[in-house]
Amino acid sequence: MEASKKLVAVFLICIVMFSSSVHGESNAEKIKEAFKTVANEYTVCYNDCHKECSDAGFGYTHCEMKCDEDCTAKLIKERIEKMKN
Repeated sequence: MEASKKLVAVFLICIVMFSSSVHGESNAEKIKEAFKTVANEYTVCYNDCHKECSDAGFGYTHCEMKCDEDCTAKLIKERIEKMKN
């Protein structure tokens, strides 16, 4: 269940990235690069968040849900802000 939420979140972020990508590359290259960028950023955010949450004494499931939601929201917000500028 949680994996499907993560997949949907990454997919949504890829859509945002795709819509704001630079012209000149093929669509497949744009999508691949956007996915790679978002996946790397999400992984770093999630791992840092999960470690901090676990170190604070919370359980695995609590940290997994919290960090998934927090990192997804953070990445989407950053992409929207970039699109505005």
